[in-house]
Amino acid sequence: MAHGRVVPRRLAPYTDLHAETLSYSIKHQGVNYLHHIAFGGGIRSRQEQRSRGRRRGDGREGARGRQQGRVEVSAAPAIPVTCNVCPGIHKFLTSIVSWRSVAVLALIASLLQITNIVLSWQLKQRHMLYSSEAAAVQEASSQPGSRRQHPSAARHRDFHLGPKVSDDHQAILSRIAHWSVLDSSGEFRVSVGVLQGVAGSMEWVEQGEARHHGITLVTQCSLARLHRLPPLTVHWQGPVSIAVFVLSGEVQAAVQTFHLLRKCYPGVKENVTFSLVFPLNSPTSPHIIPTADTTPCHKIFSAMHQDNYSFNGVQYPNNLLRNVARKATSTSYMMVVDIDMTPNSGLHQSFVSFAKKNGLFGKQSSEEKTVWVLPAYEVKEDAGIPETKQQLLDMRENGLARPFYQELCLKCQKFTDYPAWEKKKTGGTGVMTIYEVLWQDPWEPFYIASTKIPLYDERFRQYGFNRISQVCELHVAGFRFLVLDSAFVIHEGFKTVDSFHSTKDAEQEKNRILFRQFKAELKIKYPESSRRCY
Repeated sequence: MAHGRVVPRRLAPYTDLHAETLSYSIKHQGVNYLHHIAFGGGIRSRQEQRSRGRRRGDGREGARGRQQGRVEVSAAPAIPVTCNVCPGIHKFLTSIVSWRSVAVLALIASLLQITNIVLSWQLKQRHMLYSSEAAAVQEASSQPGSRRQHPSAARHRDFHLGPKVSDDHQAILSRIAHWSVLDSSGEFRVSVGVLQGVAGSMEWVEQGEARHHGITLVTQCSLARLHRLPPLTVHWQGPVSIAVFVLSGEVQAAVQTFHLLRKCYPGVKENVTFSLVFPLNSPTSPHIIPTADTTPCHKIFSAMHQDNYSFNGVQYPNNLLRNVARKATSTSYMMVVDIDMTPNSGLHQSFVSFAKKNGLFGKQSSEEKTVWVLPAYEVKEDAGIPETKQQLLDMRENGLARPFYQELCLKCQKFTDYPAWEKKKTGGTGVMTIYEVLWQDPWEPFYIASTKIPLYDERFRQYGFNRISQVCELHVAGFRFLVLDSAFVIHEGFKTVDSFHSTKDAEQEKNRILFRQFKAELKIKYPESSRRCY
C-alpha cells in the first residue's frame, strides 16, 4: 500500500498525439484519494512544474503547464476503495502511453522516409531510361558486322536517341513499347527517333563532326496533318525532325503511315526523323488511316481530315512536341517552325554557308546567345511558294502576299520591321544579317538558333502563348535578335478570324493566366537580368 502523496515520474519525450486522462485511487491514512493524470505533449510532473516556476519567479507555472499539455496531478477524496497495486498500475499505464506514442511517431517517420525513397527511385529510373539509350547506341555500333562509328557521333548525339532499328514494322512497334518514357507531367508517353532518315544515320557514321555542324528543321503536328510534310522536304533539303501527336489507339497506324511516306517520297526517307507522343489513356480516333503496304501514294492522306487541336478532349501538347523533336536533332543549329510554315528554297544550304563564313560552328559563347530572325509572310491559296526574296516582293506588290498574322495580330509580328526588310536590296541568294531588333511584347518571331537555347515550357497546351513564352525567356536570358536578309518563311493561305477552332478564345485566356505566372517565374530564374517581358 502506498503512503503519502504519489507523483508519477516524468514520461518519455515522445507522447501520444491526443490528450488522455488516467485516474486511479491511493489510500493514505485511511482515506482514498482519486488521482487524475492528463497526458499531452511535453509531459511534466507537478513537482517539475513547481521547480520551473520557482526558477522563473512565476507562481503560475502550473497554469501554463496545463495550457501546454503538461501532466497535471490532482487529488480529491473519493469513495473509500482498497487498492494495493495502484502504483504498479500507474507505472504500467504510463509506460504503455509512452511506448505507443513513440511507435506512432516512428511509423510516421518511416512512411515519410519510404515516400522519399520511392520518389527518388522514380526520378532515378527515368534518368536511367534516357541514359541507357546512349549506352545502347554505343553497343549497337560495336556489334559484329556493324559499321564503324565516328568517335564524335555518340558524343554529339547525346542520350536522346536509342539504337538504330530496321524498317521492320514490328521492330519499330517493339521499340516504342520498350523505349518510350513518360513526359514531365506523367500524362504522355514519348518515343524519340523511332524512325530515322537514311542520310542522317549514314552521315553520322561517315562524317561525324561535319554532321553536327549543320541545321535541322524542327517541327510538330498531328497524324492528320502529315500531308504537309512531303512539300516541306522539297523546299528544305536538309535534316528534318518531326514529333507527331497521336491518340493511344493510333500508334500502329502512325508507324505504318511513316513507312508509306518513306516509300512514296524520297525526301522523307532521306532526311526525316520521326518521333511519337501519345497520351497514356485516350479514346481511339474515328478517322481511318491507311495501313496496307499496297496503299497507293495518292491515297495516303485521303482519310486524314481533322480540325486543328481536335482530339476527343485530349489537349494538344504543342510545346512538349517541340521539345521532343528538338531532342532528336543531331546538329548544332535548328529552325523551329510549325508544319504549315515553309522556308524559302535553298535556305538550308545558305545558312550553313553563312555560319561557316562567320565561324558560328566554332564559337562557344557569344553567338550561342544570338537568334537569327526569319520574316514570316502569308500568301493566298494556290499562289505558290516564292523561292527568292524578289519573288516574294513581287507577290507582295500584287496583293498575293502580306505579313504573317496581319489580320489576326499585327503587333505580334510588326517588330520584325517589314518595311525595313523589304527596302533592303538583296545582293544575291545568300543570307546575311541586316539589322538587330530589341524584343518587345508581344513579338513572337520565327528564327534559327543554337540547339542549346532554353526549352519550351511544356505547361502550355492548345492555342495561345506557347511560342511567345519561349521567345520571352530568350529576351530575359540576354539573347540578341538579328534579322536575316534573303531568308523567310511562308504560310499558305491568309489567316482569318473564322479559320480558327471554336474554343480558341477560351484556350487563349487560360494560357494568358499561365503566361503571367511564367513571367513572374523568370524573375526568379534570372535574378541578375534587368529585362522583363512587357
